[in-house]
Amino acid sequence: MKKLVGLALLISLFVLVFSVFAYAGVVKIVIASHVPPKYTDIFPLTKVFVDDVNALGKGKVKMDYYHSGTLLGAKQLIPGLLSGTADMIFLTTSHCTGSWPIIGGISLPFLYKDVYDLEARMKIGSPLFNFTNEVLEKKYGIKLLATAVLPLECVWTNKPIRKPEDLKGLIIRAGGKTESEAIRALGASPVSLSSAEIYEALSRHTIDGVVSYPGTINGRSLYEVLKYCTKIPIGAYGYALWIKKDKWDSFPKDVQKVIEMAAVKYDYFFLQNAKKVEREEFWPKFKKAGLQQIIPDPEAMKAFREKVKPVWDKWAKEVGEETGKKFIELSTMPK
Repeated sequence: MKKLVGLALLISLFVLVFSVFAYAGVVKIVIASHVPPKYTDIFPLTKVFVDDVNALGKGKVKMDYYHSGTLLGAKQLIPGLLSGTADMIFLTTSHCTGSWPIIGGISLPFLYKDVYDLEARMKIGSPLFNFTNEVLEKKYGIKLLATAVLPLECVWTNKPIRKPEDLKGLIIRAGGKTESEAIRALGASPVSLSSAEIYEALSRHTIDGVVSYPGTINGRSLYEVLKYCTKIPIGAYGYALWIKKDKWDSFPKDVQKVIEMAAVKYDYFFLQNAKKVEREEFWPKFKKAGLQQIIPDPEAMKAFREKVKPVWDKWAKEVGEETGKKFIELSTMPK
């Protein structure tokens, strides 16, 4: 009996020591993205996030950052996250709507008053952010750590677009499903192309324009082959931070806290940096190349909004009417 008690105590001590040792070990995290440093509106803040985690969590967590598609390209990031090739990823929300349709709500046309309205509604801890995470975690086992909102998408063309009728018959490249539905509702034909193919397609006139945020226009030098930017809120997305829920739950609480603190900073400063770069770097370059901004008058804005409003209802039915209506309600209710 004494031997059994002694053995039990020894096993208990071993388990305790092993647990302490395992806890004391550094948690290693592989994080990946497809965006290279030349995207000055996006990349610097992703690097700051990684550096913050490594500084705040020194001795507890070590994050290795594989950017520029060096580990996973844009189309491989979600499969790579799900398979465990990467523990965490940065990826634009527009790339995620096929896998996690609820996130497509962010891209609904004319849903938000402006980009700052979207930023406020999707900030960490907000009702809309929390609801989106509830759906993601319960249905897909995915956790959204930060949305990191980018400047709104506009319509960029070689023909002036001042009212919905001006888009009729045009072929427009759209990056996501929701944006494609909006373009179709306005009478144009949406096509899917990788961002690397857009320049040549515009040069050869196989497409008439794109739905894009300013960073892609700059990053792919599309301002060289475009003439007009029609400033309508046709879509939106963020450079979001994603992790599998079970992977998140496996981290010690203090490691989670370090990541959460870095994510709050990432989310808070992301749009501020992106707008600064857009204002000081992108638009001076665009204007020098001859690209003109068109801001439709209030009557035209109202007409655009009425034309695309059915896209909201269609999206809501696709994600589940109750879920979709709740998302739209939280996106439009008074703050």
